[in-house]
Amino acid sequence: NKKSNAVSKFALTKSIQQQRQYLPAFTVRDELLNIIRENNVVVVVGETGSGKTTQLTQYLMEEGYTEYGIVGCTQPRRVAAMSVAKRVTEEVVGSRSGVKERQREKDQLGGTVGYTIRFEDMTSDSTLIKYM
Repeated sequence: NKKSNAVSKFALTKSIQQQRQYLPAFTVRDELLNIIRENNVVVVVGETGSGKTTQLTQYLMEEGYTEYGIVGCTQPRRVAAMSVAKRVTEEVVGSRSGVKERQREKDQLGGTVGYTIRFEDMTSDSTLIKYM
């Protein structure tokens, strides 16, 4: 049970999909994607915990932007890149719950979601979202 590491009642009682939908980024998802479509450069500003780092990268993947390359997201610290990549891996795998055939390599950290920090590269040919 992946929820056993959760510390809050919210995380223990809500599915990953419900947790994602609770974030402020979810309410502006379509608007964000339209703005990104219409502009070459977009600066996203939001409160800590609003979903900028974890959700926006997934929205871009879900909208097909990863057909053109990897979605990259910079992080200020090594630990942030590692922990965010781990969480987003869990969310991506959780959103595939309806898929009958799970893809083992892609469902692991370093599969669909990975990170690269100084001397450590946890990415693969399958990586679509990369934190660094």
